[in-house]
Amino acid sequence: MSLRDTILPRLRAATRPAPDGRAAGLSGCMSLRTQVLGTVLAINAVAAVVAGSVVVINAREAAEREMTASVEMAEKMVRETAERMADGASRLTMDQWPVHLRHLRHVRIQVEDAAGHPLALPADGGAQGEGAPEWFARLVGVGEVSRKIDVTANGAVVGRVRVSGVPDDEVAEVWEDVSDFAGVAVAVNVAILLALYLALGRVRADLGRFRAALGELEHNRFACRVPPPRSRELAEVAERFNALAEALDAAREDNARLNARLVSLQEDERRQVARELHDELGPLMFGLKASADSLQRLAAAAPQEVAGRIAARTAALVGIVERMQLANRRLLRKIRPAALDHVAMADVLSNLLVDFRQHDGERQFVFEPGALADHYGPAHDATLYRCVQEAVTNALRHGDARTVHVALTEVQAPPRLRLVVTDDGSGPPADLAEGLGLTGMRERVRALGGSCRLTASQAGGACLVVEIPITGDRPPVIVEHSRP
Repeated sequence: MSLRDTILPRLRAATRPAPDGRAAGLSGCMSLRTQVLGTVLAINAVAAVVAGSVVVINAREAAEREMTASVEMAEKMVRETAERMADGASRLTMDQWPVHLRHLRHVRIQVEDAAGHPLALPADGGAQGEGAPEWFARLVGVGEVSRKIDVTANGAVVGRVRVSGVPDDEVAEVWEDVSDFAGVAVAVNVAILLALYLALGRVRADLGRFRAALGELEHNRFACRVPPPRSRELAEVAERFNALAEALDAAREDNARLNARLVSLQEDERRQVARELHDELGPLMFGLKASADSLQRLAAAAPQEVAGRIAARTAALVGIVERMQLANRRLLRKIRPAALDHVAMADVLSNLLVDFRQHDGERQFVFEPGALADHYGPAHDATLYRCVQEAVTNALRHGDARTVHVALTEVQAPPRLRLVVTDDGSGPPADLAEGLGLTGMRERVRALGGSCRLTASQAGGACLVVEIPITGDRPPVIVEHSRP
């Protein structure tokens, strides 16, 4: 089994694009860049949630400690002042308490008279959390800490002082630190993502070159090579890929030489068989026919009853020999037309179409040769002849075509022969399985390094396009050729 029949079909199946342009089986996959950047973003998001949780917990504990300390300090100061009032050592009145205690931080002071009525607005114990959003303050969620101290004078309760903790200042400080840290973290993450985007862009470009190179292999262009990327891992992959492409190229060349040799041997064998049929079987059948004719002449001298029977038998023998000669000539043309070695290529094809017309006069056969040389070598000439013969036969047998058009031209850059056979028949069926004729035609063309494509024509029939490269020295080009 050849390289083309084993490795290439698997390579095509693995790299064949889906209808939406993506590789088959990969329609739901994300790109490498998207996966890496998405993973980094997910990690950063998780880290941000964890860091935020730690910050909130630490902020809550710090605010509670600060607020408790502030409330205890304020309570101590209030009790000392209340004790001095009770002893008559202080002239401070209840109306002056808010002003006296307003310098305390992280606390709110509320002074009430003996009846529980506030004597003045609560003293502002701080900045009340300026700069911290309300949602962040609720997130920190510091519990309430408060104390109530009775104020007495002359043995009677003249008022009460309520000391409550206010965490706004501490929350504002934490929010300021968090804001600064978040700004730095966002800037660093943006820089990291940008660097990853650019680095992955280079990797993506390298992978794109690998994908393009695989496409070249899919189309049998094994001379492609991948330049070594900067990444050591990808450079190793590129080295292995280039070694594989080189091995495939060498195997393709070996297979091409082997196939060309097989085609050459096959043509030699056909030529030898045709020569044997012509040189050996032809004279034998001629001798049989001559002997039968001689028997007919001798039968004239025999008695009438015997002569009639002999004449009938010899006539039947002559008919059989004539049919054998006709079958032999057809077999010789089918195995290898003798004209291939002596007549110009275009004229041989023209005569082939004339033979088709003689067998079926209701169909039309059009031949348009371009500027062609008389011969392109035994293998090229025989391959072109077989391709036209097989294509026309399929058009008549399977496509029921009424008109068959054959065009053979020589194309430059690179130099190659281009054969196009079209018809107006029913075209190749979608489930058509290649027979021995079409398979043999493809193998012949590929053995010469060419390509063979069978598609639907614009007229609705079949269209066969064969291209065979021309190498080496060629005879002068002959412009005019006969047409059927």
